[in-house]
Amino acid sequence: ISDTDDTFNFVVSIMYSQLFNLLCDKADDEYGGRLPVHVRCLLDEFANIGKIPKFEEKLATIRKYEISVWIILQSLAQLKKMYKDSWGELSGNCDTFMYIGGGWDEDTAKYVSAAIGKETRKIMNQSFSKGAAGSVSINNTGVELISPAEVRRIGEDECIIIMKSLDPVRDKKYTTLD
Repeated sequence: ISDTDDTFNFVVSIMYSQLFNLLCDKADDEYGGRLPVHVRCLLDEFANIGKIPKFEEKLATIRKYEISVWIILQSLAQLKKMYKDSWGELSGNCDTFMYIGGGWDEDTAKYVSAAIGKETRKIMNQSFSKGAAGSVSINNTGVELISPAEVRRIGEDECIIIMKSLDPVRDKKYTTLD
């Protein structure tokens, strides 16, 4: 499809919708509910292919048929623009989130920071007054493991991977072209 003209994006979105329907029907009708070969759909430039009809429901159910979808975006803003009311449902149905850098997009940086979470640190405050004994207080404080500003500054050779049920990982990218 054209990078500069979105006139026919609907054709691609219909094609994906039909692809998911046909694969699920094939899995049910011929293979007892699971395809014999896992199908991976890499939806690069996802925000530019047009809104796929009922994609939220499809994404939530196609895994059981041995179908997976990789949604590849420049920023969460693109997903929010296309799927205004259900972008959270889409991201919630993805088991893995990979951040490979995103420039200055504040919403994406905040999302990554919040997804990684906080840790509890004990902060001790001590105060002294002239002529008095003073006081000590210890407070538990939640501290971001990585701030949105740090997310935006990750190196071009780094990525952050957040997988369901596992601790987040910040690591070096590797090339698959060698």
